Amino acid sequence: MKISELIFSNEYTSADSDLNVEIQNITTDYNEISDNTLFVFIRSVVFDINNIKETVLKRRPAAIICDRELSLPSSAESVIIRVENTRKILPYLFFRFYELKEEDLKICAVTGTNGKTSTATMLQKILIKEGYKVGFIGTGRIRINDRLINEQNYSMTTPDPKMLYSTIKNMIAENCDYIVMEVSSHALYFDKVLPLRFSVSIFTNLSEEHLDFHESLDAYFKTKMKLFSQSDSAVFNSDDEYSKRASEAFKLKKLTVGTKSKADLSATNIKSFGYKNTEYCVNEFNIRYKVKLNIGGSFNVYNSLMAIAAAKLLGVSSISAKEAISEISGIEGRMECIEGEVTVIIDYAHTPEAMKNVLFSLYSSKMPEQNIITVFGCGGNRDKSKRPKMARIAEGYSDKVIVTTDNSRFEKSSDIIKDILSGFTDNSKRTVITSRSQAIEYAILNAKDGDIIAVIGKGHERYNIVNGTYENFDEREIIHNALEKRRSLKQNDNKA
Repeated sequence: MKISELIFSNEYTSADSDLNVEIQNITTDYNEISDNTLFVFIRSVVFDINNIKETVLKRRPAAIICDRELSLPSSAESVIIRVENTRKILPYLFFRFYELKEEDLKICAVTGTNGKTSTATMLQKILIKEGYKVGFIGTGRIRINDRLINEQNYSMTTPDPKMLYSTIKNMIAENCDYIVMEVSSHALYFDKVLPLRFSVSIFTNLSEEHLDFHESLDAYFKTKMKLFSQSDSAVFNSDDEYSKRASEAFKLKKLTVGTKSKADLSATNIKSFGYKNTEYCVNEFNIRYKVKLNIGGSFNVYNSLMAIAAAKLLGVSSISAKEAISEISGIEGRMECIEGEVTVIIDYAHTPEAMKNVLFSLYSSKMPEQNIITVFGCGGNRDKSKRPKMARIAEGYSDKVIVTTDNSRFEKSSDIIKDILSGFTDNSKRTVITSRSQAIEYAILNAKDGDIIAVIGKGHERYNIVNGTYENFDEREIIHNALEKRRSLKQNDNKA
């Protein structure tokens, strides 16, 4: 493909040669430069791109696209194209390189702080039940229908452009009718999805998260708002302040959901049975119907309502949608239940609000004789302000708390744990066990029969990130081994 087919004259400020050069590869990684490569300099929030200029030029890519401020020698052997913002042009380059066409794409987006994966999964399941083939691009998971196609260590919510647009190309090649994808605030901030048009977009909610990256909660919200200028229709949560503000700001085809405020789809008579299931009635314009979820947590009322509303905007009847949702037995890493003499709940909650939702659902529905034991840590190189907040929430909705590690990345585990411990007011409730596997085993072996253990933070992940290295770490395996050890110890005690 020629450069002139990848970037148009109104998109660059200057080019020092004709653009008929053939391109076979586009990259932002100088290690991937080979013959016929178009290299794109991306302004980094981590390092100075001036440090790699010489390396890139020595590898002689066929062409280079850079911001106009970047100084490159006139003697460079590559075609130099200057643009105002390489991050904005990058997704268009891949969109065109993979020959994507807007008319071939029916994409549904889900954004928000919490509930993205659950809502997106529910919407995908509804569309599959309707007979469609559906691609899914979400946190740590990329699927076509129920077939997982991502690598084990894939951890992003929205992939970077090269992976994103090649994935979309593959899904179209496999005749997917729809693609359901989670769109993160980082993806919107860095314009990863700029060329895409969304058939329907969902705004779940917004609370404190990524404030190590966004300047403020309001800046975080404004970034989320970018999605709806690219959407044909949308679903908003009337009970969430920010989702409601977004609904009022955009004039497009939309539906609102809620349990408290006036909404197009309003849930009433909500009955939450802890981690096991939830049911509620929906008032939708002139009809009323019951929804049964085989997933715990009253917060899943919102997730399921939004999935039903989005499906309705896509032409699926609400009755068909709610029947499809009732068949979902669980969502990996989201209120995922492993039952034995004690019940273990695995959940991805890694924000204060998400943790509160999970633990409140468990604590408010437990039997008087049951204890809630929470095992959690916080990720390294992320917003530090949420660490003591999560401690206070764990303390408030748990009988015992075990503080441990969770993807320390490049931070010292001891520093992260110290930040968490500053949030406790009752030190008698909490125990520190740095090894996450040992913390989980300790919780299971020391719980009473019938107790509920909430293992919070990693959810679907099958790895632990330490010093930039992905180490194999499967909480399910650890939990099953600990439950088996508990049974063996109990049998030995009975024999004695």
